[in-house]
Amino acid sequence: MAFPLAKRLESIDEMFVNKTDSRKVHQHVLRVMREVGAEQLRTDELSVYEGIVPEEKHQICLAHWRKSKCRRTYDLYRRLKTEGMGFESENMLELLELLRAEPRPPTVPDELERLECRFISCRRGLHRKVNQLLQHIERTWQKVSSDEADRTNNAIERIIGLDYKIRAKTVRGFKSWDKVLAHSYLSEFIRGTDGICDLRKVV
Repeated sequence: MAFPLAKRLESIDEMFVNKTDSRKVHQHVLRVMREVGAEQLRTDELSVYEGIVPEEKHQICLAHWRKSKCRRTYDLYRRLKTEGMGFESENMLELLELLRAEPRPPTVPDELERLECRFISCRRGLHRKVNQLLQHIERTWQKVSSDEADRTNNAIERIIGLDYKIRAKTVRGFKSWDKVLAHSYLSEFIRGTDGICDLRKVV
């Protein structure tokens, strides 16, 4: 028996949430967390995720955080070097090393605090941008996931990307039988059994 059109549209509308609508994002995330029994929330740094769960249960994805901070740091390094600020550009290379360090220190390292002190009074130009970046890194450092087993949600994102790729390939066609079989095999695992997908068999 088919659902009435209005009911169909309502259910379809619930599947899509605009990331700028914080109320709907909060409702959607909480519903998903309840359904999967999640005890912690791990997201990127978008402010829309703030307040969904208590602060101690909300962590920032390491991959998102590190990529964002390294990109900003390297951009400042190039700009400072172009402006002839050799000492400051070297400081940015030091910062890059701290951001990429493995294992990642769970608390703010002393080297970062020393860098922050060098720029803490800067209020103009590129120095001000360095100051803002360093303060932001220091402020968010301990909010970043330090779980050695799974510090990022990239595995989930890869699965989403692969599923989308399967759908796109199904529409456009495949170039070889090997790819047809490979995508079909992967798709079977992504769809799971009885609505449950064991990601350990996919990644």
